[in-house]
Amino acid sequence: MVAKELEYPYEMTANKATNSLRYSDPLANIVGMKAYHNGKAKTISGITYPDGENGRTIVIHFLAMKPGMLQSCNDYFIETAAPYHHLKDVPFSKLVSSDQIRKDPLFFGPYKVSKVVRGQSVTWVPNKYYWRGKPKLNKIVAQVVSTKTASKAIKSHKFDIADVVNPDWQAVKNAKNTNFIANIPLAYSYLGFKVGKWENGKNVMDKNAKMNNKSLRQAIAYAKNINQVEKRYTQGLIFRVPTLITAQFGDYFDKNAKGFPYNLKKANQLLDKASYKKKGKWRVQPNGKPLNIHLAEMTGSAVQEPIIQNYIQQWHKIGLHVSLTGGRLIEFNSFYDKLDHDDKNVDMFMAAWSLS
Repeated sequence: MVAKELEYPYEMTANKATNSLRYSDPLANIVGMKAYHNGKAKTISGITYPDGENGRTIVIHFLAMKPGMLQSCNDYFIETAAPYHHLKDVPFSKLVSSDQIRKDPLFFGPYKVSKVVRGQSVTWVPNKYYWRGKPKLNKIVAQVVSTKTASKAIKSHKFDIADVVNPDWQAVKNAKNTNFIANIPLAYSYLGFKVGKWENGKNVMDKNAKMNNKSLRQAIAYAKNINQVEKRYTQGLIFRVPTLITAQFGDYFDKNAKGFPYNLKKANQLLDKASYKKKGKWRVQPNGKPLNIHLAEMTGSAVQEPIIQNYIQQWHKIGLHVSLTGGRLIEFNSFYDKLDHDDKNVDMFMAAWSLS
């Protein structure tokens, strides 16, 4: 593995022809990255090779240094390599569908792919070129199963390792000859509000946006009965966190933060004080216009629909007319397409966030 193979993933991610979903604002913090992404430069000027492309080092120049750079998986730089000699002749527009990616990928880790059944399974075998020698296992088969059958697979010992779907914990917790290993992930779900629009890749605030009222947003948060919902549907394996920096970060976690615990009385008080008056069953905006709020939500596990319908019911209790965008849960890719393209039928949405 050489320096060019550490740099090439940046080109693969940033070149518009690959349509990569991984290109982001943090990566644009690399000098010359925007120019390359926009097709105004053939190379990324901020990535250099002190010992040449076949050397062992790349240097990355940033527009600004960020505290998050000290954490792994921080998105400011890429922590993978790509076999340049194997991929260099493949046009970026054909990279994703190429045989070099789909059928004959190369690896520098302990295992390599020997068989792929698209959408079903991947078989891995030892990589004889691995620099630390032969790994312990002769074969690994990774198989895709639906969330509906995951619990059955655990109880029948179909797999050596399987993820537990949190809502199914009750069904699998007594499985025989099974060790359960748990950890609190560096991730959380969140509720987002549309308070402006996208303009040339930037967020532009709109003081007149429907959701641009702090009291309205706070009331919506206080009306969510998160603890009761997660106790009912995930046995508490998912739980409310009070602030964006979680407890795993030690002293950076605010132990005194309360967040928005369930409080319907406070939610109603906030709306009353902010002049969201009731006209019949539903509240109207302070200017007297109807207030119809559209919630975008992704499809998910079997309990996703009842959980979301519960929250909508909670918001109805405080007089807010909330309904699902399009009248139903949205497939993952379509969901983000709506967000990225400023769909007018999205006023708020629920998604997830990973921390480095």
